[in-house]
Amino acid sequence: MIKKHTILSIGLFILTLLGLYLFVAMGHRDGKMIFEFDWPKVFFSNQSSRYNDIIISLRFPRAVAALLTGSALGLSGLLLQGVTRNPLADPFLLGISGGAGLGVVLINAFSITFLSFGFWVIPVTAFAGAQIATILVMFLARGTSKKISLVGMVLAGVIINAFCAAFTTFLLMQFDPLKMKVTSLWLAGGIGYFKWGELLFAGVIIVFAAIFIRVKAVSLNALALGEEGAQVVGVDSKKVLEQSAWTASLLTGVAVALGGLIGYVGLIVPHIVRMIFGRDFKNNIFFSALTGGLLLLTGDALARTLLSPEEIPVGIIAALLGTPVLLILLKRELSGDK
Repeated sequence: MIKKHTILSIGLFILTLLGLYLFVAMGHRDGKMIFEFDWPKVFFSNQSSRYNDIIISLRFPRAVAALLTGSALGLSGLLLQGVTRNPLADPFLLGISGGAGLGVVLINAFSITFLSFGFWVIPVTAFAGAQIATILVMFLARGTSKKISLVGMVLAGVIINAFCAAFTTFLLMQFDPLKMKVTSLWLAGGIGYFKWGELLFAGVIIVFAAIFIRVKAVSLNALALGEEGAQVVGVDSKKVLEQSAWTASLLTGVAVALGGLIGYVGLIVPHIVRMIFGRDFKNNIFFSALTGGLLLLTGDALARTLLSPEEIPVGIIAALLGTPVLLILLKRELSGDK
């Protein structure tokens, strides 16, 4: 008999492929939305044309970027909520996203743009800012025993995030109106257009992070017992906590580099996955990656179509979709329906 998880896995995978197919099929012509369902034929054509270039170089990479960004956020949220045992934990918890945003605002403040250093200056700076924020959180979270405290890590994340938000707002106030608008749109979240090599690099990081979560699945499940309970069954909770924080930082750094600051995805995806598929980390890795990717792919499709031909920042769409979901989860939690 086929297991329930196998059927759900196949169904979720097919749904994600369908979402990818429809996303790439969407386009604009003469200010109107069109659907070109025959787009896969470009991969079997030897002729070079504008239509082929649009599919291969613009729409398809953007769809993959949305999937990768959502997957990274979903996995990061799953990991953070698991190790902190905090249902409200997400990639913003450790100040990671705040550090990434501040990094981008800083380079804009010094008028460093892709015109002088290449298109990847913003994603690389966002990624670096995320890692610096994590280093600071780790440093502040170490107590007198030189070991990272869970409470210390959460509090340090709140402090770093508050500082980054305040400094970012201060810098934005110094910008001219055009620069402020451009930077604010990036901070609101938005999937850009990337080359395949750049997407491959991001994908490799996400795959290695997923492998880490899979290898540490037993230890991560043990952390549900608490730090002391995990130690009783032979798990070094401090080491797992530190490794998990770095892994979540890498995932969030990739997500911010690809899509800017996008909230809610890392928060709600783990809740949806646990509600449908259970609490086992080993099974939830695949489900979180696909659910996060599908959710953000849907959000980016709505961002492209609701005010077509103009686009809405996908971070706004994620918030609009995430708020009712969180309300449902809150009602479920308060009613005691586990």
